[in-house]
Amino acid sequence: GAQLQGVGMIMVSSEVGRLRQVVVHPPGRALERMLPAHIDPHSPDYVLFDDLVHLPQAQREHADLRAVLGTVAEVHLFEDMCIQAFGEKLARSQVVDWLSDQGLVADGWLRDMENMTPEAFTQTLIVGTAEGDLDGEALMPPLPNLIFARDLAAVVGDLVVVSNASKRARHRESVLAWALVDHHPLFQDLDISSVARKARGSRPLTIEGGDVLVVSDSLVVIGASERTSWSMIVQLAEEILDRGYSRVMVVEMPKQRSSMHLDTVFTQVSWDRCVVYKPLLEKGSREEASITRLSREGTNGEGRTTVARLPGDLLDALAIEGHPLQATFCGGGHPVHQHREQWTDGANYVALGPGIVVGYARNEHTGAEMERAGFEVMDARNFLQMFKRDFQGDPEALLDSGMQIAVHIKGSELSRGRGGPRCLTLPLERE
Repeated sequence: GAQLQGVGMIMVSSEVGRLRQVVVHPPGRALERMLPAHIDPHSPDYVLFDDLVHLPQAQREHADLRAVLGTVAEVHLFEDMCIQAFGEKLARSQVVDWLSDQGLVADGWLRDMENMTPEAFTQTLIVGTAEGDLDGEALMPPLPNLIFARDLAAVVGDLVVVSNASKRARHRESVLAWALVDHHPLFQDLDISSVARKARGSRPLTIEGGDVLVVSDSLVVIGASERTSWSMIVQLAEEILDRGYSRVMVVEMPKQRSSMHLDTVFTQVSWDRCVVYKPLLEKGSREEASITRLSREGTNGEGRTTVARLPGDLLDALAIEGHPLQATFCGGGHPVHQHREQWTDGANYVALGPGIVVGYARNEHTGAEMERAGFEVMDARNFLQMFKRDFQGDPEALLDSGMQIAVHIKGSELSRGRGGPRCLTLPLERE
């Protein structure tokens, strides 16, 4: 829309400030096209899902998420943005060149693709069939993980860091993200990370948005996970420190599928509270994370970058850095429930504003723990009704009320792809 032409609208300097603009990608034909071969980890067509998803239910769950987000924010649809960007012939030919370099699509088809409408071109890339038709010729595997929009990029202050996916199943998503950043009007005149541009397509330098948490306008926390490499973090940290951030904290995590990103084990839900998977903090536990701080010497960050191991766990380290957080434990910290609910993203919340967050209803023990922490847990319908009834649909009134609300959407199908509401959302602007 025309209101998107404003420059400098894109800015994220906290995890919980009021959400203003967010990108999502509703489940569609890419999920419908998935076959058992796509969920077999030993198959060359494996797309990182553990199960086939029932599309109509996943779509209902995502519609609830969008309705809840829409109470405070402008919700952009990734596919619509792609169609806008691919209105430019140059954008289409750049993607076709990449497909050709990677040998991903038969050459005959590449010429056909160049001449498709922007809609058909976008659908072909997302669904992987000719024109995105379920019965169209299969050209490449589908992109079901696109629903996890968080992993396309991260906005750090006013810097856009485009992800460089580590898994082959997601490389095409990074290509789409670059097409948007380079050709969509929303990203014109913005600062795009030059480290990310240089790393583009290089395998050791990988990063995904789920590992990047912007705690404040001076502190960024990045997970060194299964998907985000140390070599990338070190280079990106230099760029972030150059832009006035005073430190970057690195959380060294176990390299495993269940905790593939930092936000699957730790998210912030208000200025002073987080939800965390307890083994991450437990000394000597197999999943204990160690914490490293990168910062600049000298008073105004002019000196060289120093690296320090911080004592204690992640919460100790955050407190040392001036961000003490109270913990609510995923699964209530119970030895069985915490593992089960971390697997279905119990620690993965996204904030509409301080203390108003969205999670999954199936994580009941985490929900009970949120209630003990003073949150009112409600489903999407009740939240939307209350928003209309008690706040006349006014987001300011809702956020000024001081209420603490955990909106729990169903998520029984969405969670099959290993991702929660934070994974499903890419914030472009927070207050």
